[in-house]
This record gives sequence, structure tokens and C-alpha cells, in this order.
Amino acid sequence: RSSSGQLARRAHGPPSSRAVEPPARGVRCARLPRRLALPGRAGALCQRVVPVAAGGCGATLAMLSWCLTPQSDGTDWWWRDVVVCAKLDEVMWRGVDGASVAYFGRRPKGDSNKRYVRLQWVELDECPHDLFWGNLDQPIVAFTEVDEKWFAWQPSSLITYHAFTILEVENASWFGETLFILLERCCDTLQILYGCGSEVHLFIRQFYANGRPRNVLQCEPQARKKLQRYVTLRQFLNWMDQDVAKNWQPYNLLAKNCQHFATDVQRFLINPKLGSKSRADLE
Repeated sequence: RSSSGQLARRAHGPPSSRAVEPPARGVRCARLPRRLALPGRAGALCQRVVPVAAGGCGATLAMLSWCLTPQSDGTDWWWRDVVVCAKLDEVMWRGVDGASVAYFGRRPKGDSNKRYVRLQWVELDECPHDLFWGNLDQPIVAFTEVDEKWFAWQPSSLITYHAFTILEVENASWFGETLFILLERCCDTLQILYGCGSEVHLFIRQFYANGRPRNVLQCEPQARKKLQRYVTLRQFLNWMDQDVAKNWQPYNLLAKNCQHFATDVQRFLINPKLGSKSRADLE
């Protein structure tokens, strides 16, 4: 049942945003512990199944290390194995959920008609210029950081929160709607969720790219920051491909977490030539 403000998906929808190939014979599957699957607490919301030999922790760590090692095809391995990407479209009716698509619906207050959103996961093999081909030279005009608290009782001053960033590209559709792009690091995955319109904007504040709901009551949007010097979407994707992908490091709660990634994104948008500086430089 959907409430007036919270979007809802049918319970029998796809449990994961990425299909996993079955392991080879004689190999068991090790799934990251569920406690490590929370944003900001050293875990990916989109859990990965990692095949490991029956050799204990040593083999598990060796396989995880191999998965994080760049392959020979430049940055394509990063887009293929690290990034979870999904597209959002507002649709007129609910379709049938499948392995790569799910439908969500809500009924706004005072409206007898439901609003539907289609979430479709996209498998990437390279930098996704083709997904934004009509808007590559459009400028990113603003961004908003949203902080999701770990605990309901904590004050806003505590650093125990998960951070994600929402980018805005204006006039990105035939009807002049704004394109919203969600970017967030969840453990060793990067989630990208994008689409146009107000329903999309509502969805990305309430759900992750893999379709799991956020704790909306613990999310605090920060002040929307309008950019003085524009960075085009093409420039931003090139930065992701040439800088972020090539310098991607395993998750570290103290040194490489979701907050650090959000800071890197915002620093680049404010000044693409800005070097490594503290988070205070963004304020």
C-alpha cells in the first residue's frame, strides 16, 4: 500500500539491481555480512556475491582484492563492475516488474489518480556518454547534498551520516524538465540514478539506485548550491572517467567513504581546477 508522500513498489519486484552469474562448480559464494550493507558503515546496499574457494578468510580477501584491481581495458572495468546505474521515467500506468525493471507508484494527497515511476537498471560497459547524448553540452546548474543520519536521535552536528549528491541540468527534455542525477558511494560501489521531472526528484530522495527505500525521516537536505561557473555534463562524465575511475580506492570508513566522495564531486563542480582541500572550502 502506498502512502501519500512515500513511493511504494510491489513486494515481488527484483531483489537486486544487478544479475549475478552462478558460481563455478566446487566454488561456494560468500556474501558480505548484512551489517556491512548499510550506507556509510563500510557496506554496499547493492550486495555482491563473490565466488571464493573453500580456503577461509585468506581466499576471501584475495578474491576481494582481485575484484578491486583494475583490469587491462582502461576504466571500462570500473564502469562495468563498480557502478550501479539506473534510469527513472514517469509513466502513465504500472507495468510488469522484471529482472531489470521495477515500477513504483504513489497517490498524492487530494488526487484520485496514482503517479507511477519506472526504474530500469542499465548495464554499463564504458563511460555512459550515450545515456545523456542530448544533454552532454548542457551545464550542471546546481547541486544539493542530502545527509541521511545513522541514528534517529543524533544531532545534526555528528558526523555519523550517509551523504549523497543530487545534480541538476535544466531544460533536459522535450517539455523543458530538469534532469536530476543522483550520485553516492555505498561501500565499494558507486550508485548513479537519473531521470527528468518532479516525480523523479521525489524518488531519488526516497530510494537508492537498487530500489531499496531510504529512511526518509532521517534525511536532511542541505542548502541547494547554485553554480557560478558552469561545468557541462560532458566535462563531468570525463572527470568521472579520467579521475574518479582511475583513482578509485577500496572503501575505508576513515579515509574513503561516502562523505569523501560527495566532497570530491562538489569540489569539482565548484572549481574543476581546485586541488585537494578540506571540506570547509565548500562552505
